[in-house]
Amino acid sequence: MTEKRASLVRSVPCTCWDFLAFYRSAHEKGALTEHSESARTPVQIKAQPLDQPEPKLALPDAAIVVDPYSSGKYLLIELEKRGIPIICVRSSTKLSQQFLRSHVANSRFWVEMLEFENFAGIPELVEALQALPYSIAGVFGGSEPGVELADRIANALAMPTANSLELLEARKDKAEMQEALRRNGVPAAEQFKSGDLQELLAWAEKRNEWPLVAKPTGGAGSDGVYFCKSLEDLKFAHGQIIGVYNPTGKVNSEIALQEYLDGDEYIVDTVSHEGKHMVVAMWMYTKRKGLPWDDKAIIPLQNMLLAPTGEKQDQLADYVCKVLDAVGLRYGPCHTEVMFTKRGPILVEVNARLHGLQGPRLIELSTGISKATYAADVVLGGGDLFHKLYQEERPGRYLYPRLKQCVQLVLISGSQGYLRVDIKERLASLRLPSVVEILPAVEEGGFVNRTRDLPTAAGSVLMVHESMEQIKADTAKIRELEEAGDLYEVSQEPLQNSPAVAPA
Repeated sequence: MTEKRASLVRSVPCTCWDFLAFYRSAHEKGALTEHSESARTPVQIKAQPLDQPEPKLALPDAAIVVDPYSSGKYLLIELEKRGIPIICVRSSTKLSQQFLRSHVANSRFWVEMLEFENFAGIPELVEALQALPYSIAGVFGGSEPGVELADRIANALAMPTANSLELLEARKDKAEMQEALRRNGVPAAEQFKSGDLQELLAWAEKRNEWPLVAKPTGGAGSDGVYFCKSLEDLKFAHGQIIGVYNPTGKVNSEIALQEYLDGDEYIVDTVSHEGKHMVVAMWMYTKRKGLPWDDKAIIPLQNMLLAPTGEKQDQLADYVCKVLDAVGLRYGPCHTEVMFTKRGPILVEVNARLHGLQGPRLIELSTGISKATYAADVVLGGGDLFHKLYQEERPGRYLYPRLKQCVQLVLISGSQGYLRVDIKERLASLRLPSVVEILPAVEEGGFVNRTRDLPTAAGSVLMVHESMEQIKADTAKIRELEEAGDLYEVSQEPLQNSPAVAPA
């Protein structure tokens, strides 16, 4: 049931500090008796029965990371820096390749790996975790699919930083989180939730205000999100969502049909400790509604880091803190998407995890502190960093430093087929000053899809520079390549270096 990995961090340390801890423990139990220093007599050791068991050395602390994929990689890097052994739990082997493709590469970080599918349920999994030679110090959701299981494990282990299961659905279900806001008097989106097409059509027809947004109540990112301008569009969206496996490995059974929130979209990255919330980054989220090859798609184009304060930023920070209270998030990181409408901020969705993809690294490059560092601090470190920065009993709130301008650009392919070119090499040849990393989702010879959501994006580009004008100029050059078709030259037939198995 478990994959074991030999590692130096597995061995129990035996240093002078361990000996000192043993000595103090024995002294407190009366096993050692010291005479006064003035007598200068040797320490007397009391005899112990031969059958008395030797004192057990303390087990080393370890952290559980459930589905350590996507931005979870940065959490693994952070825990490794802290010298914390990592236990990986995989929630499902049916996750999309968006997540699973990093499993082998990330496996070097963990010392144990357990497959949840090999256990009858949470109790059996927890029993296996407790049998490992570690003391569990914290539990993390490493990516969107792992959030729910991480919460359940943390509660079963009675971890002090566990978020209550009472409001778990409000943190996971995209319709239920809106209802949680309504119950707490926080502005929310108008919506209807059902898996039944006729019920959805009836609600939309009665409301008769278009467009509407249809999305699976589960899922990850912009997966399965449809922009509906008519009943026919809604029928199409229903057929594309219901009964389909989403990237988290679960079958979509219900749709959250919501009012179209007109306005600019923002991301608010936070970290929470003991029910207090701190904003560590805010982004303006640019999306495109409708593509030449899919007029119902909603695709993210880029995230741009904002200054920490301003009229809108201050309203967003206040609103998101109320959202986190309403959904019961007291500990850990969160990535909340909000639309700023005519009636103010309205929630798009709560994601109780790190900012996805390369978000944690971008936050570090532009503000000096990775979001993974914040997360490890509040779950494992007792919130030491949190308390230093949080403005408790001080006016205002913590304002993160924006040391450099920053954009996370999403690559959009209008072509479909087997890649003839290496995306990374092609973009690197441009020598764009603001580009710090190019992360293609598909290698040369691999199959690239036409992009319609984040899971089908061709990759991303991390852009960091002192000048936003430089970032804009570099972005324009990348988009020109995409529009001209030069970045995604494809063949409809497999190439010599194409994978042996054709895409589904």
